[in-house]
This record gives sequence, structure tokens and C-alpha cells, in this order.
Amino acid sequence: MAMELQTHENGNMEGTQKDANSQVPSPMETPPRGLATPEEAVNADGDQQPAKSRFTSHQIATIVGTILAALTNMMAYSVITVFYPIEAKKRGISQTVIGMVFSVFSLSYSIGSPLIGKMIPIIGARFAFLAGSFITGGCNILFGFIIDMPTIATFTGFSFAIRILEGLGSAAVLTASAAIVASVCPDDVGKAVSLVETTVGFSFAIGPAVGGLLYHVAGFRIPFFVLGGLVLSTVVVNYFLMPNQGKEAEESGSVRRVLSIPAVWVALFANFVGFAATASLEPTLAIFLDELNFSVMAISLLFVSLGLGYGLFAVIWGVIADAKKCTRILIVVGASGSGGLFLLLGLPQILHLPVTGALPGVTIPIAAATFSMLATPTFVDMLRSSEWYGIPSGLGLTAVISGLWNSSAALGSLAGPLLGGVITEYYGFGYSIMTIACTSFAVLIITCLFGIWEFRCGKGKREPREAFSSEDNSNDQEMRLLSSK
Repeated sequence: MAMELQTHENGNMEGTQKDANSQVPSPMETPPRGLATPEEAVNADGDQQPAKSRFTSHQIATIVGTILAALTNMMAYSVITVFYPIEAKKRGISQTVIGMVFSVFSLSYSIGSPLIGKMIPIIGARFAFLAGSFITGGCNILFGFIIDMPTIATFTGFSFAIRILEGLGSAAVLTASAAIVASVCPDDVGKAVSLVETTVGFSFAIGPAVGGLLYHVAGFRIPFFVLGGLVLSTVVVNYFLMPNQGKEAEESGSVRRVLSIPAVWVALFANFVGFAATASLEPTLAIFLDELNFSVMAISLLFVSLGLGYGLFAVIWGVIADAKKCTRILIVVGASGSGGLFLLLGLPQILHLPVTGALPGVTIPIAAATFSMLATPTFVDMLRSSEWYGIPSGLGLTAVISGLWNSSAALGSLAGPLLGGVITEYYGFGYSIMTIACTSFAVLIITCLFGIWEFRCGKGKREPREAFSSEDNSNDQEMRLLSSK
């Protein structure tokens, strides 16, 4: 009897073990954590579940709102490019002062961006976004009335004052835009931010053309009234589209902590060089093309290709940066490509070799794509580096990074025309182009050397943050960090 009971119990235990083994896969069959299995896409009835959309309707509405705001705000910024210098010169204002009116916008923008990024989690990204659009639209309408100023002093003074306020408004809009889309689309930061950057590139290409057309048809005031009205109309639309990000209970991000990360400085330098290189062509390229007998229409088309090329390829590089997590590779390739192209463009002039119109006609549009490859991935790289170095992700972090990123871009847009104009005036256009090439190669060298240092002495090779499951304890995470070095 005892033998029968023991045999019966052994049989039950073997049956239970077989059932358990039939239900639990072996370690070789178990997929890694964080990776979906094909079976997870099939429900209990065997029906395949529909694939989810890349962006939800809420995310699409948010991105559309930021695109509308970026388009109208930057068109309002660039509308004065064509006709304001002509009117200011008629008033007797010097070329230097006219250039300062353009530069003061970038100066105000660069100062305001990190400050607004620090305040966004407290005042709310939605409030900063809408208030910035309201300020920009109002300033643009006010700028249409400076034509009635009776003296040179009042004309110049109000030009500076309005452009300073407009720079602060635009800083609030674009800083809040990047923070909002990065917070709403955490898995597609590069793509979402690059869509906004594409819109900015389009606005720089379209704004001067729209402004010149309205000025030709209706005079000085109408371009500012029309574009200022468009900006204000987006405030009404975005009042219903923008999510309410940020609250009083949420802490703002630490600028000092973000800037203590060496990788952030490398990305900021690359972003600065990308925007400075593009902006340095604004006061110099047209004169060089005129010497090559380019028509005004051909020069305009080449500038349009510069803006459109940057904007179109920004989306491509943003998608690649998100999908492949290869921000450093994109920065290095973009730096080497832009450096090589401008070396090809500037070296013949220094060596006094003949230059035909085909050379800038080919190199400038391609350089636009390489500049966007150099600048666009830097935002994603800053965000990933900050998270990797232990800063909690959230609106506070994205707002600070957005402010710093926009500030470096504005400083590049400020320094580029000043340096390009000075070098061209004293040494020639060839040396100005060679300076762009050298700074691009500097980004290439610094990024490569920093990558080697970081791998050997810093955090080392990075695994995606998603690889760390919420179930992993601190010891598991520490072992993975050590094994990645």
C-alpha cells in the first residue's frame, strides 16, 4: 500500500512537472525584457491585433499647433529682410545700425531662451507658448507703425525696442514648442523636433518672399499687419490644441546640472557651428553670386534652396536619430560633409583659381542637408546624455534642454553674420568660407575625441534606456552599466 501511494504521488509530481514545462518556455526561448514577441500581437482567440499608429490624435494635434506657431512666428521675424533695409537707408540710417537691428533679435532670443526654459515647468509650457505668440504678433503689428516716426532717433529706437520684445516672444514660442513636443512624444523626440525645425526652415524661405510681395503691392505697413494678424490667429487655434504642460507643484530643471555634463557642451558647440555656418552666408553669399553674374532671381532661388534643403532633410535626420540612436554618427558625418563642401567652394578663391556658377549652385543646396545633419541630432543627443547621467526625464529636463539648444542656435545666428561680414570685408569671401570649413572640421575632431574619451574614461558605451526594465533592481542595473564599459 505504501508502495502504491508513493508511486501514485510520483506520477502526480511528474505530470505536474510536465504540465509546467509545457507552459513555461526555456531560457533559450524567453525573449529579452522590453522586446515584444510575435505572440503578443495575437489575442486569446487567435486574431491579430491591429497595429497602432505612430502618432496618436493628441500628438498630431500638438505637433500641428507647434508647426502653425513656428511657421507664422518665423515668417513674421524674416518678413523685414527684403524691404526694411531700403526704408531705413532712406531715413539716413547707416548699414551698421541696420545690421544691429537684425542682430538684436538673435541676442534677445539667445538670452531669453534658457531663462524661459527654466520657468516653463512653473508657469506652464502652454502659457509660455501662447503668451510668446501673442507678444510676437503684437510686436509685428506695432512694427508697421514705425514708418510714421518723425525722426531718425525715434525710428531707430522703436526698431530696436520692438525687435527685442519680438525676440523674447519668439524665444518663448520655440522653447515651449520643443519642450511640449518632446514631452508629448517621448519615443519620437527627434522626429517631432525636426518637424518644427523643418517648419522654421520653410518660414525663412517663404517669409521674405511674402513680405516683398505685400510690400510691392500695398506698402510698408501691410506685410506687418497681415503676418502679425496670422500670428495672433494661431493663438486662438492653439488655445484649444495645446496641452497644459507644467504646474506650480512641478520643479523646474537644473541648468547647472545639465551643463555639468560634458556631452551637452559638445552638442551645444555642434549646434552653434551649424547655425553660425548657415547664417554667415546671409550677408556675403549674394555679393559673391553677383560677381559670378547670377541674376537676382537666381540668387533668390539659391537662398530658397538653402532654407528648404535644411528643412526637408531635418525630418530625415530626426527620424534616423530616433530609430537608430546614432546621434554622434550623424553629427560627425554632417560636420565632415559640410567641411568638405565648403573647402571645395573656398579653396579655389584663395588659390585664385577660376570659379564658375555651377560650383556654388551645387555645393550650397547639398551643404544645407549637411548643416541640418550637423545641428538636428544635437537636441536628441543632449536629452539622451542628460538621462544617461541620471537626470530624471520630464518637462523640467526637456524645457531646460530646449532653452539651451535654442540659445546656442540663436548665438550661432548672431555670430555667423557678424564674423562672415568682417572676414569677407577684410580678407575676402574665400577666407570666410574656409572659416566655415575649419569650424566644421573642429566639430568633427572634438566629437570624435570626446567619444573616445567618454568610452574609455566616462560613461562608456550606452545601451538604450528602454533595456532597463522597471522590474530590474539597482544591482542588475549596476552590473549592466559595468558590463557596457
